[in-house]
Order: sequence, then C-alpha cells, then structure tokens
Amino acid sequence: MNRDFPRHLDSLAPLYDFTEDILEASDISPGVRFPVHLAMEELFVNMVKYNPDVHSDIVVSVTVIDTDTVTVVLVDDGGVEFDVTAERKVNIDAPLAERTPGGLGIHLIQNLADKLEYRYKDGRGEVIFTKGSGNEDV
Repeated sequence: MNRDFPRHLDSLAPLYDFTEDILEASDISPGVRFPVHLAMEELFVNMVKYNPDVHSDIVVSVTVIDTDTVTVVLVDDGGVEFDVTAERKVNIDAPLAERTPGGLGIHLIQNLADKLEYRYKDGRGEVIFTKGSGNEDV
C-alpha cells in the first residue's frame, strides 16, 4: 500500500498512523513494528531536512511480505543524492563531549534493517528497507 505525504514534519503523525494501520492489520509483532517506525521516521525527516527547496510529496510504500516481514520504500523525487547504504564513520563508544553531531540516525538504520538499498537516477531517490522477525534486537 502506498501514499503520498507532504514534505513537512507535520506529516510524521499521519505517516505513523498509515504504517501502524498496515502493521496492525497484518498482526506484525512489536519487535518488527518499532524498528520499522523508527527507520521510516529517520529517513523521512532526513528527506525533509536536507532538501528544503523541494516541494514534491514523499511517496511511502509499505508491504507486508509474510507473517512478520515488512518492506518500506520511500521515494524522494527532486532531492539531492544521499546514499544511506554508504558506510559512515561513527564512534558510538566515544564520550558524548567528544562526538560530532550527525550520522547516528543513518548508522542506526543500517544496523536495524535486515536489508537496506538505495537507488538514485535523474533526481529521484529511493530508499528501500526490509525488517523481519529474524532479528528483533533494537
């Protein structure tokens, strides 16, 4: 199921509701739901934050593959290229005072998702992630 969401942080609550309705109807476990919501929110916020001059909606598609596997696609048409699969150096063991802001959200998504893909062509970016019950550690 897919839906367009206005490129604004006010879309986060409707995005959550849209996804939760699908996950609830499919009886997806909380161990899968939480990471799906977290990854989707982080990706959506990044698309809004880092493409302030783009006015097209962000298209979100949520598909339940089996009893506990979910695939989400976020399409950012007109945004800058930003490969969320690229490795980033994040020192999660450094004290807070020594950390540089940024990068932790993407790092988290890379570790939460079972599969993470990125495609970009002609100003159109797609982030695809899959989360299943095989790894419910958060």
